[in-house]
This record gives sequence, structure tokens and C-alpha cells, in this order.
Amino acid sequence: MESLAFVSLTPLAVTLMLAVSVVAWRRRDAPGGWGLVAFSATSAGWLICDALSVVAPTPETTLRLAQAAILWCPLPGVAWLAFLLGYTERFTRPAQIGIAALTVWSLAFGGMALTNELHRLVWSSWRMVPDGPFLGVAYTLGPLGWAQTMFAWTTVVCSLGVVLWAYAGARARERSLSRWIVVGALIPLAVSVVHLLGFGPIEKDFTPLAMAASSGAFALGIARYHLLDLRPMAREALVDNLREGMLVLDARGQVADANPALRETLGIRIGQTLHRIAPELARAIDETPDETLRLGDGDAARYVDLRISPLADRTGVATGRLVLLHDVTSRREERAALHRANADLYDANAELQARNDELDAFAHTVAHDLKNSIQGVTGWAEVLRDDGHALSPEEHRDIADSVVTMSLKMGTVVHELLMLAGVRQSAIEVQPVAMDAVVAEALGRLRCAQIDMDVATLPSDWPTALGHAPWVEEIWVNYLSNAVKYGGSTVTLGAETTASGSARFWVHDDGPGLTPDEQRCLFVPFSRVGTQSVEGHGLGLSIVRRVTERLGGTCGVESSPEAGTRFWFALPLASAVPDPRQLTEA
Repeated sequence: MESLAFVSLTPLAVTLMLAVSVVAWRRRDAPGGWGLVAFSATSAGWLICDALSVVAPTPETTLRLAQAAILWCPLPGVAWLAFLLGYTERFTRPAQIGIAALTVWSLAFGGMALTNELHRLVWSSWRMVPDGPFLGVAYTLGPLGWAQTMFAWTTVVCSLGVVLWAYAGARARERSLSRWIVVGALIPLAVSVVHLLGFGPIEKDFTPLAMAASSGAFALGIARYHLLDLRPMAREALVDNLREGMLVLDARGQVADANPALRETLGIRIGQTLHRIAPELARAIDETPDETLRLGDGDAARYVDLRISPLADRTGVATGRLVLLHDVTSRREERAALHRANADLYDANAELQARNDELDAFAHTVAHDLKNSIQGVTGWAEVLRDDGHALSPEEHRDIADSVVTMSLKMGTVVHELLMLAGVRQSAIEVQPVAMDAVVAEALGRLRCAQIDMDVATLPSDWPTALGHAPWVEEIWVNYLSNAVKYGGSTVTLGAETTASGSARFWVHDDGPGLTPDEQRCLFVPFSRVGTQSVEGHGLGLSIVRRVTERLGGTCGVESSPEAGTRFWFALPLASAVPDPRQLTEA
């Protein structure tokens, strides 16, 4: 019952062939798409005609349908070769001409089969063979029939050579796909050889039914390996060796192709939906194309520039997108390093400018204050040299007092300049400061300098701050001397702790106060406010500011005509900094 088995399997085989034809038609513009459409359609035509010849009601109809089947049988081999040439990107102009010539020959052979009664070149003899309720045709090939058979076998063997050549250096996925393609070609070839050479007990030619195995192999390739999904079998070495990411998405958003660099980086697999495996990348492609994207977090984060190009078929219908990901992480790091270097250079320039300003002001101070004092000392020394013998003891004493006063003034200027420069460069270690002892030392220095003051209030319990005692003493000396020079008759000292973890100290006088414009000029090197009759060099408050900043603190002034003036400074509390070395390092 060979014919019964043949007829029973035909509907399933034809359905499979037509399904592959429909899927291939939808992807007909992909490499090899048209070839696969032609192969499945011509194989289905051959099988349908052969199956109808078996169930035909009369011998004449059986013979005509069998001859019509021969009209189809050369075409699948030609279509098969065209598919492989196109899919492996070898469908060149000469190949196209060759396929066209083979198609013309196949059609001519079909015409010879339809007129075989006149020349018997295709079938040299034939007879009707009953098989139960069915009727078949047993034939002996003629010279033209054998020539066409050998030609078909040669075509299949050559196509297998194309496959093997294309996949000599292929990767694992292409090798898996090539195995199914080879199986799809060998099954019909083996069945045809066995039948024509009479190696088996079956008289019926099952070659057209074996074509369904080829369609099954293609169906598996389409479902599992995404055959024809925008991706040719042959692979440009340039794409595989690209260090940058290359991604091809089909119209459904599935990954049709990805080069090794991207697959290793993101773990992308062919056939997966990009939104499932890399939602951040998929969202960036859909919403913000041609932008810089951050992939990952922390130190492992990478930055890539997206370049997205649409893919379309010959009719302009969108078939997918090509995405190129250019890694710009190193470029961003270089830009950040350059930015930091520019910032450091800017800070260095600012510091250099500040030093230049201080140098100009230093030159001004030396040129005026020190020069005037030196000229005074020199003048009195000349008086003593030239007229000393004629001066009375009282005049000698007055001149000596003037020289001492000018010398002390010069010493004060030099001390303040050295202090201002030393605060910037000196390396110190902050420690808890006994503020009551520091204040006592400052008051003692002022008394030695014959600066009298009435201190109305002193705190009984000073908070312990972190600092450097000699520098903190300079702050108190400057604040106290300014209170005597510019303030009123009463000076108040105070201290408190703040919610931010600082110790705040102040000196308050009941003088006339300072205007807002005068307050803005304070703490600037070599600037003075108030009456010019009071001696000074404008260095004291700038020293205070530099000292407090170096010690991690702040300073300021509060003043109003009714309430007098309060100069304050704040330093970190010793209990607020577990390790004082942290402040030193900062």
C-alpha cells in the first residue's frame, strides 16, 4: 500500500511546505528569501501533481498528472541553489545569470516531459501499476531523463559545497543551522538515488514527499535559529571583530543579530525580546535615540553613544533597526580628568593671583609704613650724631623714646607679615586648646604693650575647642586691640557652643559700631576702616580669617550703632571630632 501511505502523508507535507512559503514570503527581501519561497512552492507543486496522479480516476489522467509533476521536479533544485547562493551572500551577477539559465532549462525539460509520447527522451517506457484503489506510473528513464537526474544531483551536491565553504570558519550557531540545512538537502537526494538505482523494495518515487523533510528543516531553522530574520548566513569578519556593540532588531523588537562584543557585555541572545533582557537599553532606543546612555552602576558603569538606523525593504516597509553602541567611557573619564585639571589650574591661578595681590599690598606696606618708620629712626639718629652734645638729658630721653616707638612699630609690621605668610604654609597639628590660658596670655601681651582696657566680663567656663594655641592667641590679640582702638570704654568676652558642633568665642565693645559698607571691607588684607588717626596696617583681621579657615572654623562681625560691635570666631569642638588628625589632613 505504497500509494496509500504517499497520499496520506501528502496533506501534512503540503501544509508544511506552504507554511514555510508564507513565512519566507514575509521575509522575501532578506538574503535568500526569494530562493526559499521558490523552493517551497515548487516542491509543493511537484508533490500535489504527483499525489493527484495517484488518485486520478482514469489512466489517461494519471499519465498527464505524472507528466505535469515532471514539469515541477527540476525547479526545486534550481530554487535550492538560488536560496543558498543568496543566503551566503554569493548571489552575484554571474550567479544570477546562471540561475536564470538553469530555470530556462528546467522549463524546457518540463515541456519535453509533456510531449514525451513523441520522442520518448524523458521516459523511454512506462506502464500503469495498480496499487489497491490507486493507480501509479512505473517508468524507465530515457537519455534526457537521466541527464536531468544527474543534473539535479549535481546541483544538490554543489549547493552542499556552498554550505560547507560558507561555514568552514563559522561559529557554533551557524554550524547548528548548517547541519539542518545539510539534512534538508540530503534526505531528498538519498531518496531519489535509492529509487532510481533500485536499491529498495519500494517502487513508488517518494522524492517529492521527502521534500517535506527539507521544509521541516527550514521550519526548525526559522523557529529556533531565526533563519531569514534580517541576518545572512555569511558573516563579514569586520562585524564579528568589532569592539563596539552592533545590534539588529526586527520589526517586533526581537534581537535578530548581535556581534560578539555586545553579546558578551549584555548577555544578549538571538531571538530574545530586548525589553526583557536589557530594558534600560530598549527604553533608550525607543525614547532617546542618538544619545549617551549609562549602562550599569558604580565602578562597573559604562557609557555608550547610541546610533540608530532604520532598516526597510525595497518597498519602504520598516523591517527593523540597526543599533550601534560606541563605548565612550574612557572619553568621559578623560574629559572629567581634564575638567579636574582645569579646576586645579584655576584654583592655582586664583591662589597665585591672591599671592600677587598680597605681594602688592606687602610692597605698599613696606614702602609706606616701614619706610616712614625707618626714616624717623634715621632722622633721630642723625640728630644725635650731629647735635647730641648740645642736647639736654630730657631731649635725649624724648629722642630715645621716639626711636623705641618707631622700632616697635616696625617690629609689629614685620611680625604681622610673617604671621600672615606663615599661616598659609605652616604645617600644624590641631589639639584641644585651654582657652582660659590663651586669653590670659593675650591680655598679658597687651599690657606689656601698654594697652590698657577694662574687661567687664570673662566666662567662668570656656568650651574646649580644637586649634593651635599660638594662632588662637593671635586672634584674641587682634580682636582685643581693635576693641580698644575703635571701640568704647568697656570690653566683654564671651563663649558658647552651637548646635552644629562648634565653639563660638567673641569680643564685644560698646563703641559707635560699623556701617554695612565698612563691615564688608573687614577681613581683607591691608584694608582699614574707621578713623585714619588710629595706627594700624590692615593685617590683623586678615590674619584672623586665615587662621580660622586653616583650623576648620569661621569668623565674622556683628555691629549696629545702638549695640556696638562684636567680633567672633568659631572652631570645632574637641568632642565633635573623634580624631583631630582628620581636621589636620583636611
